[in-house]
Order: sequence, then C-alpha cells, then structure tokens
Amino acid sequence: MDAESRLPHPEVDPAAAIGNTAMAQLSMGVLDNMLSGVAYCRIDFQGGSAVDFVYLYTNPAFHRLTGLGPVIGKCFSEILPQLHEAESGFMGICARVGRGGSPETYEIFVKEWGQWFSGVAYCLKPGLFVTIFDLTTAHKEVETALQESNTQLRFVLEGSELGFWDWNLATGKVERNAQWAAILGYTYEEMQQTTQQWSDFVHPEDRDDAWASIFDAVEGRRPAHKLEYRMLHKDGSVRWILDQAKVMERDAQGRAVRMCGTHTDVTERKLLEQELWRQARVDYLTGVSNRRHFMERAEQELHRCVRYGGQLSILMLDIDHFKLINDRYGHKVGDLVLKALTQVCAASLRDVDVVGRMGGEEFAVLLPETDRSVAVSAAERLRVAIDQTKVPLADGLPVKFSVSIGVAAMQSADDNLDVLLNRADAALYEAKGSGRNRVCAASG
Repeated sequence: MDAESRLPHPEVDPAAAIGNTAMAQLSMGVLDNMLSGVAYCRIDFQGGSAVDFVYLYTNPAFHRLTGLGPVIGKCFSEILPQLHEAESGFMGICARVGRGGSPETYEIFVKEWGQWFSGVAYCLKPGLFVTIFDLTTAHKEVETALQESNTQLRFVLEGSELGFWDWNLATGKVERNAQWAAILGYTYEEMQQTTQQWSDFVHPEDRDDAWASIFDAVEGRRPAHKLEYRMLHKDGSVRWILDQAKVMERDAQGRAVRMCGTHTDVTERKLLEQELWRQARVDYLTGVSNRRHFMERAEQELHRCVRYGGQLSILMLDIDHFKLINDRYGHKVGDLVLKALTQVCAASLRDVDVVGRMGGEEFAVLLPETDRSVAVSAAERLRVAIDQTKVPLADGLPVKFSVSIGVAAMQSADDNLDVLLNRADAALYEAKGSGRNRVCAASG
C-alpha cells in the first residue's frame, strides 16, 4: 500500500490538507513511526449535538497501544460501547474540539482493558479532529502508589504528632505540615514557606547552634542534623523541640539540593528532666544547693584554685537554738526560719558564692577568690544581717534568730575539701562554745 492510499478518508481531501504527494509520504512516514497512538476522526451530529465519532485513520501505534484490530469506518460507540456511555466528559472534549475549539487534553480509564490513556485532541477543520495519545497505566500506578505513600506518611505524621518540613535549598522554599505550625500555636495558613520564619521562631540563645547543626549536615560534615533547642510559641511561652533531618538529595557536584526533617515537641520531657536535675541538686525546702551538689561545686572550685592559683574560703553556719524554735513554734515556723536564712544569704552574698544546706539547720557557703580576712568580714556582715531579720507570724510577735559561723581559708595546694570543711566546722563549734551569734575563724 502506497502513502497516498493510506491517507484518511477521501472526504477529508488529503491533497488539499497536506499539499502534495511528497509531503503526504513524509507525513505518513512520521505517523507510522510515532510511538504515540494517532486517530483521525469525524464527529457525528444529531440535532446539532455530537453523539459519536467515526474513525477515518489510525496509525500502527494506535493498534499496538489499544490492542484493537481495524477500526476505519467504525464508530466509537460500536468499538467501546460501555466507554461511550460512561465517558461523557471525553465525548464533550471531542465535540468541543471538533467544532473548531482549542486543543484539549484528556485522561480516561478503559475498564474493559484495565488501562489508563492520556492524550490531546486537535481540530483540523470543523467536524474533524485528530487525537494523539499514550498508554499511561504504569505512570498512573506509580502516581497512585505515591499518593498512597503520601497518605500513609500523612497519617503517620498526624498520629505521631510530628511536624514535617521539606526544604528546597535551590529555591529556598520550605514546605511544612499543619502539625509543624500547631506545635507553636499557629495555623497552617499563618506559615510562610521560608527558612527566615523558622529562624525567627528559634530562641535567640539557641539560634546559632541550630543553624550550625543544620549546615554541618548540609555541607557533609556530619550525616544528619539532630538537636534539641527552644522555639517561641505564639502565646509567648517556650517549647523545646527535637529537630531531626537529613539531606535527601544532592546534585552532581555533591551540593545539597533537598533536606527533610521532623519536629517533635519534647517540652514535657525537657521540663521533667529539668525538674529531676533540680531535685538532684537543690534542697527542696530552701532552694539552695543540697549537700551533694554543694560538695561537687566545692570540689570543682578547689581543683580550679589548685591548678590556676587563687584564694578560696568556706563558711559553716548553724542556727542557734533551732530546736527551741521548733519546740516553741512548731516545724512550720522552723521551715520559715530556714527559708529566711537562705534569703538573707542571697541578699548579702555575691552571685558567685554558693550556699548549700548540709543538713537540718546547718549550712555551708563557698567563697571563690576570697582570702581569710575577706571571708571573716563577709561572715560578720552575714551574721549581722541574720541577727536583724524577723520572721513574721500570723499570730503573735515575729520570730528572731541568730547564727554562729565558722570560717576556714585554703592555705596550700595540698588542702583538700575535707580538710577545709573540718577546719570550718571546728571554728563553728568554737563560735557556739564561746556564746553563739558570733564568727570564729580557723587559725592559719
């Protein structure tokens, strides 16, 4: 069969449409070798409405993709009656294009074949149209699987209350899910697709560390970004966030292109950790260091003095006749006296000084960079301030109390903490034995 005999139906006037035999041969050669299916059709109108179309020409790929035999001269409704009835949208596209309308794309599923097709329809002249299409079942299956995967991921993220972020480093655009916004008290609509908004939300004291961790992963210095830091909630509070991310795509030069990560609100756990940390180090009643934490701090300071040189002194305090206060006023008032003592210490001592409750009514004070004479002066000021303190009571006169204080100073690099505490303790007992409400310093 030559090129001209395989052209569309004679009523189409192919010679006029194509121009000459050489062009016809070229056109048919292109059509025969196209991987996409091509069909040339005539619209059938009844009462001014398009009801069907007739195939005038089909290329080899048409038959390979559809599995159909010869269809020239047959109607669409004859070949695929169920699809003709079900796909009114497809017929509408063919009708609009066949009337001289603009090209339109379509996507249809042929149930009988279990296949998806997508294509575009063009009008060559009123009443006639050509459609070029491809089999897209495999693409559709991948698309469906991807949609299912995305749906599953969305369910996982929503169920686990994870905030998700996806950063395109080339464009700077950051996609986030609604949970990312909700963690910080915002709606999804209030989110901007920028790294700047995230940076603004990060606590100023944590911002540099957060960026450094991210860029370590972006620039390949570490395999992933993982950091806990604070972010600012819309209501002004602070949330602790566990941020975990990896670079998911790099270009040919190894530069990061895409980075994805999650946000987990770990505020409750962080607050619990902080409370446990506080309980392990702080006396529950007075708020000063407990014995264990005071000893740790004192050891650290002593080692620093030995290594770098410097002065160090320790005060030992004991509330005079504290048992009588408890017996006369009760333990609640006794607790108020203990709290009042630590409040006076906080007001009278330096920020670098460390106060610790050693047990009962006995306290110790660590004085870094302080020699014996300065420590004695500090102790005397503290004693006077405590002596002038009054603890108000709901009923009756306020309670007054006093303390005895022992002072010991570091004398050589061979001194250890036990030696200093023993000296201060001995000086304390000297103060108590010589009348109480006074300061005594260990010799040396």
